[in-house]
Amino acid sequence: MILLTLLLFVVLSLHATEPPVRPMREVAIILTKEGYYPKSVSVFEGEKLKFYLTSTVEEPGCLMVESHKVFMAANKGKVTEAEATFENPGEFALYCPSSKNNGKVVVLKKAVPKREVASDKNQDPLLWVPKEY
Repeated sequence: MILLTLLLFVVLSLHATEPPVRPMREVAIILTKEGYYPKSVSVFEGEKLKFYLTSTVEEPGCLMVESHKVFMAANKGKVTEAEATFENPGEFALYCPSSKNNGKVVVLKKAVPKREVASDKNQDPLLWVPKEY
């Protein structure tokens, strides 16, 4: 009995210390002569975004999301990776100061469905009626 209790405690304590699992979205961005493709990426608040970056031009470039500490090199024929979690809704700039390319990450607010309470329908808000009626 003591061994079972100890085992249960260990399993529960290990489970309690696991970090929360966040949804992850992956996006591949290509640096071309015209700029980033795609120029805009959309995610929902709280999602983790994994970037894959490559280039089609000979000159080295980059991709930065300064507000989320993402700094990536873009070289032809190579793929670089980075991750960032976007907690708050809004627009965040993607850019490269050396090549003057820009784009954006659009973080959308999650819609919370409005929940109606059945007991509130068709009643005068100033009239209190006990549950039995």
